[in-house]
Amino acid sequence: AVVSTQSGHYGRGRFFLVFVRKMKFLVILGFVALSCAQNNTVPPTTVPQPDPTTLPVPDPTTPPKPDPTTPPKPDPTTPKPDPTTPEPTTPEPVTCPAGQFVKDNACQLCAEGSYSLGGRVDACTACPEGKTSDSGAKSAEECFTERSCAWGQDHLCDREKGCTFGCHDGYCWSQCDGICPAFDGFNGCHGCKEWCWLSGASEKYERCTEDSQCAGVRRNSCAGACTY
Repeated sequence: AVVSTQSGHYGRGRFFLVFVRKMKFLVILGFVALSCAQNNTVPPTTVPQPDPTTLPVPDPTTPPKPDPTTPPKPDPTTPKPDPTTPEPTTPEPVTCPAGQFVKDNACQLCAEGSYSLGGRVDACTACPEGKTSDSGAKSAEECFTERSCAWGQDHLCDREKGCTFGCHDGYCWSQCDGICPAFDGFNGCHGCKEWCWLSGASEKYERCTEDSQCAGVRRNSCAGACTY
């Protein structure tokens, strides 16, 4: 009985000793783990703050340069030119040919009794006193002393030569001098009612449909006899 009691005490003491050893081991292991955890902790990241004393200060006297890669934006308040609208231009001064003058920026024929050498004149020059001219006269040499025609106002009259002319039966005719005497040596008509058919440029006679068509050939030669 004594031996049994001692064996029981011995067994409990041995168990307690093992328990204490295990606890000590766990405590040491805990301290080791805690130390390792503290050593492996990542320190908080800190953002470096710029030093306000080292920041560049802009030069107020230097204007900013535009970026060459960035085109300037158009001003919406500035009207754009219309490509379909032509630019206004100053008209060139009008220059007229001889026998005309400038009026309202256009050329017009000189009236009867006047002439013009042309250019930029705004009026024609009157013929010398006692003389007149046809409209569109180009020089003073075209001014003449007016003569009356034998047929008066019944037909057209070449006032310089004093010869009546016109269109009759489809052909041009003119007053002429056949037997009518010419005492003053004037190369024209002397008042006698003689006439002839006028010669044409490509035919024997000049064709027409009205009196005005004979004005340009009124001084052509007679295509036949000058007769009454």
